[in-house]
Amino acid sequence: MIDVHVHLADSRCISPGFIAGIADSILDDGQSGRGSVERVLRLYLLDRDGERLLSQMDASGITKSILLIADFGPALGEPTMSIEEIHEHHARVTEASDGRLAFFAGFDPSRGVSALDTVKRWTASPGCEGVKLYPPCGFELDDERMLPLWRHCTDNDIPVLTHSGPSLPVLGRTSRYPHSLEEVVRRFPGVRIALAHGMVWDLKGTVKLLQKYPGNIFADISSFHQLSDSDLKLMLKSCAEVPHQVLFGSDAPLFDFSGNLGAKIQEIRDHLTGEQAGRLFELNARAFLYGTSTR
Repeated sequence: MIDVHVHLADSRCISPGFIAGIADSILDDGQSGRGSVERVLRLYLLDRDGERLLSQMDASGITKSILLIADFGPALGEPTMSIEEIHEHHARVTEASDGRLAFFAGFDPSRGVSALDTVKRWTASPGCEGVKLYPPCGFELDDERMLPLWRHCTDNDIPVLTHSGPSLPVLGRTSRYPHSLEEVVRRFPGVRIALAHGMVWDLKGTVKLLQKYPGNIFADISSFHQLSDSDLKLMLKSCAEVPHQVLFGSDAPLFDFSGNLGAKIQEIRDHLTGEQAGRLFELNARAFLYGTSTR
């Protein structure tokens, strides 16, 4: 099994504004106590070497996970570690995992030339297998300042995973999606892009996009733990319409607050054939990550 969507639970790597936003999302509207929730979150975000993550992977039968670096610094405040230190730390954690972990470099075009330099340096290094984008931080996928990144990733066969759907209220919303995504594919027909949360937040729209661009666009099921039983069944049924393009993602550590991941994985398997499960849990991820065909 390959999990294409996890994050290192280390508060030193996470913007204080993002932690505050998660705390707010845990509280009901108008409920006080964000400071207390933040303190609890920071106590939980102490898996600095990824040992807890690796243990959870063992328990759930996951053989490889992709650590995503989301660069929230310019939009939500810089974390304790600099963006370069965050990449260095992820590289160390990845190297110590004996191949069980890899990471995607974080990119925010507002950092200017240094952002692309960071991506170029790390995507040429062992353990870094792609790039992570978070457009609600203030950019569109087809911004002119994004073009050098897309060119680099296309020329070097590097996959890109981008956030899609709602985000924290304090952040903006990408107003040109999905047109911005389609423009990227038009200009860079060799690109491979995965939509984080795509199969959860906009099931019909995502399936339509995947059908239109079978060689370019993938979508993960991260945030599936928020779905009702009926919506989960509907989502898994829709996977049959795009069997080669849906990826498994747990969104750990956010999933940890919602229940047992292993039990949820088994529930998903119960609704799939063996072939469907093989594609969702591994083969499609290999196609996205490495360009290998699963057809």
